[in-house]
Amino acid sequence: MEDTLRIAILSLHTCPLNRPGSRYTGGMNIYIQNLAQELARRGHSVDIYTCSHPDDDLCNLVVGSDNLRLIHIESPDYSLISEETLGNHIAMLSDSIDSFCLEQNKHYDLIHSHYWLSGIVGSKLKQKWCVPHITMFHTLGAVKNSLGLGILEPEYRILNEQVIIKNADLIVASTQKEKRELVNRYSADPARIEVVPCGINAALFHPVDKEVARQMCGLAPKKTALFVGRLDPLKALGNLLEAISPLKSRDDFQLVVVGGNDHGVDFKAIMDAACDYEVSHSVNFIGSVPHERMHLYYNAADFCVIPSYYESFGLVALESLACGTPVIATDVGEIRDIAGICQSCRIIKGNTPSELSMNITAMLDRIGNKKNGYSKLVDHYGWGHVADRILQQYKAVIDRNAEYTQQRCSYKS
Repeated sequence: MEDTLRIAILSLHTCPLNRPGSRYTGGMNIYIQNLAQELARRGHSVDIYTCSHPDDDLCNLVVGSDNLRLIHIESPDYSLISEETLGNHIAMLSDSIDSFCLEQNKHYDLIHSHYWLSGIVGSKLKQKWCVPHITMFHTLGAVKNSLGLGILEPEYRILNEQVIIKNADLIVASTQKEKRELVNRYSADPARIEVVPCGINAALFHPVDKEVARQMCGLAPKKTALFVGRLDPLKALGNLLEAISPLKSRDDFQLVVVGGNDHGVDFKAIMDAACDYEVSHSVNFIGSVPHERMHLYYNAADFCVIPSYYESFGLVALESLACGTPVIATDVGEIRDIAGICQSCRIIKGNTPSELSMNITAMLDRIGNKKNGYSKLVDHYGWGHVADRILQQYKAVIDRNAEYTQQRCSYKS
């Protein structure tokens, strides 16, 4: 096998360059963008196939890179997909990608799909192209539904996740928890699951002067708690708003909320909760922020709060701690392992408002000005380290499938 690989990355649920924090964007966008750039930097040829959107002509992943492309294809609005239309959408997506490759005489060594919609298309293209298919789910429908919060994921998503799991050559899980969920809820073969964590961009997320960061973010010079995420019931921002209610008489405290630009049902529920708990004056709703500016908000905060019921990984904790900003978090995703490396990550047993409030009050009493570099954390989760492990899995899967692929392609020809 050649040292350099030709990799097709599928991100058909959302464009990797869409701003994190809105309804369909988040840590997956950041993961795909950073992994692709690191792979391309090492000389591998990477094509990211993603959904078309109104301003897709403005997307520029890496200036001057000859071996990394972001290819927008005609695709359905994800919110309009239903059980009845799914089959046609999958056929349209897989045929569009296949036609593009035929026109350009493009061939790949493997497919790496992200999220369930991309996973279905990846399964189809695996059969057409005779190449291995590696998939990542990022979130699992069965796990989200087990929590009973917000809009339930449709049964056809969960059924298709089971099909993807059965047909994929390898599943990459970002945490041991996710691996257990795949085995327990989907009967996945543990031998075909590898755990590789998400990464952190150390060149972007690092400590800077707090007061400078606050000025650049336009924040008041108060004791500052930070929440970063979508306004989704699973993120439990409502619990956090109730938790800060006992602090509503303090004029030296503020909660800064980054994320959530769409003014839909979830946004209205959060606004109503802020009014009900009489904390509107203490909460600064920023909306979505470009990822390259997020380090300023982490540095401007005294601590970050992650009250989620479910996180597939917990990238916010990693980014905050890399900036030297302590974290209060529920025991979700990779948080426990992160806390094992960085002592400034406080894990709470539950995310009830009372427990959140107690821990926030305790954190306020211990706020200091000293920030640490958290070098061990960055070393362990740096993108260079993550890319090394992903490439090991790529090459192992290609080697395992070499004989089968040759036989199948010979048969099809």
